Amino acid sequence: MTPRSFVAPFVLGLACSSLGCGSSEETSLVWDPDGGLASRDSGDLLPPGDAAAREDAAPADAGASVEDSGSLVVDAGPRAIAPAGARAGESALGAAPVTVNLAAGASAIFRVDAAPGEHVGSELTFAPTDLDVTLTLERWDGTAPRVLATTDGGRGVRTIAGFDPAGARTFWFVVKAGARSVSNASFVVRRTPFEDGATCALDCARLLQLPIRIDPRSDGYDHAASTIFRYQFGRRDLVMLTRHLGRTLAARGYAPFVPEDLSQWNGETPGLDVGAPRHASHQRGKDIDLSLYGADGLAPWRSYCRTTNTGDGRECVAGSITNYDGFANALLLGGYFASGRATMMFLDRELIPATRAGASTAIAQGRLPASVSPSFTNGVALQHWPNHDNHVHIRLTEAAYGTSGSEALIYEPFEAP
Repeated sequence: MTPRSFVAPFVLGLACSSLGCGSSEETSLVWDPDGGLASRDSGDLLPPGDAAAREDAAPADAGASVEDSGSLVVDAGPRAIAPAGARAGESALGAAPVTVNLAAGASAIFRVDAAPGEHVGSELTFAPTDLDVTLTLERWDGTAPRVLATTDGGRGVRTIAGFDPAGARTFWFVVKAGARSVSNASFVVRRTPFEDGATCALDCARLLQLPIRIDPRSDGYDHAASTIFRYQFGRRDLVMLTRHLGRTLAARGYAPFVPEDLSQWNGETPGLDVGAPRHASHQRGKDIDLSLYGADGLAPWRSYCRTTNTGDGRECVAGSITNYDGFANALLLGGYFASGRATMMFLDRELIPATRAGASTAIAQGRLPASVSPSFTNGVALQHWPNHDNHVHIRLTEAAYGTSGSEALIYEPFEAP
């Protein structure tokens, strides 16, 4: 389908102040309802994805590849579980790890019938670590398997996860060898009870991969060429809250935002696995980087100002903010603050006034609770940090629920993003 421009309906009362609306951004993107965000000129604003880490997989690392589910309707009921043999060559996968041996170019297809409220996360490990093996996630759409995503990134590891909020669903995990054979690889799928929501009740620190979106129009988030799936592991509460806010904004007409780094699959800082850490923090799944909304209704990874390089990093030039929607971003950030779990957010200082103004408007309109106002204005919960002209860094507390009250904002020792 030919991509067509999408402008989010202003059903939430999007407001643009003189700080937030300006000339069009040089980065040109279109929202394709059948394929997500397509960039015409991404420049150097996107973080390096798997394609930039050529040493991760041989002969080349194409990184995260995502496709639409092929269905606008998230169907449930009997048709959600595929009939036996729906995918030629499939084999049912249990809880135990299995050994995978493949000739060059061959595939192994593992079927998982996920129960309602079940997150299914997979992990493939292999040696030599530079094998060009791919891992693909497919979903039964009621009539046929549909590819959701493929990854070939990581030294000796591949990860991908599925979750269907509508109920039970058949997924397939397809392991495919490249030019070389695969011997004695280990593949496992872990089933974990899961639900979207603003509050976590149990096992909240468990590390889970952000599931591949089924339909960005309903899930409210999307992936980009820069996305590295093995770097998208967060605490259960962070993953369920991010999905909850994404689906809430999508239901109100907003285009999807783009989550990038959380933590590595092992809870460490993204990039440590290749000897090039991308952050000072992002351990244990408590941090997440999100794209921001522009006045055009889209939220790709792009800058919202003219930048200059300082001794500390990239920062906005004073007075150069353009195309930034403070109201929409206040709704996104405010959802995290309203959870009582967000301790700190980092944003360029030039974007903060428009975000504060947006929060004030949202509170006045009853779209955010008044309790989040101090988080936007106290200079601690939302503060400046270089290199945050194109995204916001959000951190959740690791304190146990109920500490100082489950709705209390818990301040912890400062840690740079």
